[in-house]
Amino acid sequence: MSEVLDRKKRIDAAIIDRDPRMFTDHILGWLEATAYLKVAPALKKVGLGEGIIPKLTSADLREESIRETADDTVMAFCIVAGLNRDKEAFLALHDLLTQKLGVIYPGSSAIAHCNQVIDPIVTLDDAVGQILKAMLDGKAFDTKDIWTGGLRLLQRVRSSNFVNELAPVVARWLSDQWSDAIVQQRFNLVRPKMTVPDIEAALADPHRDQPFIAKLLLASADAVDMDIDPEYRKQLAGLAVRV
Repeated sequence: MSEVLDRKKRIDAAIIDRDPRMFTDHILGWLEATAYLKVAPALKKVGLGEGIIPKLTSADLREESIRETADDTVMAFCIVAGLNRDKEAFLALHDLLTQKLGVIYPGSSAIAHCNQVIDPIVTLDDAVGQILKAMLDGKAFDTKDIWTGGLRLLQRVRSSNFVNELAPVVARWLSDQWSDAIVQQRFNLVRPKMTVPDIEAALADPHRDQPFIAKLLLASADAVDMDIDPEYRKQLAGLAVRV
């Protein structure tokens, strides 16, 4: 298990540091570790303890479960690169993974979501990928873009193996965006005299985590005239409560 944790730390560092070479060097090790974790309970049942994490074959890398993990891992890198508008790291990652693993490499679907125009948008990854593409292309975000981006990124991060690493990154981005928006884009806000104080109160929270994101989404919804489904509003309110 310590080897699995070591591999997780290495891929975490590559994602947070936006280091495409380090990521490429360690992606297979991480995929091997996650594949091993899926069979570890079965090994334990038949009396086998922790063993050496096996290498993945070319056939293994084509398996759907492996490719889903790879897409999640590459998307995590794309999220951090996109939020930092680091197109150089994004393009370098694509080039390095292609050189190492071929054109249809594990995780290539995540890259495709972020560098191709997708219409219509059907899946959450479609939506997140197009938001990241806009960031990487240098598009300016208005207040509705900020709100929608925050919501979609929160939804994607919560389903990721890297939720603990990504949530603070998304939270800091959303905080910076709204701190600027209430000053620079006040004219875009609905009833700013009434709605800005709620946004400022949410921004005053010193934590940068999932509850912060949920709280800021709720606080800014009226300012962008966003009609949130009552059931989903309830879910956001529950997430906004820090345990």
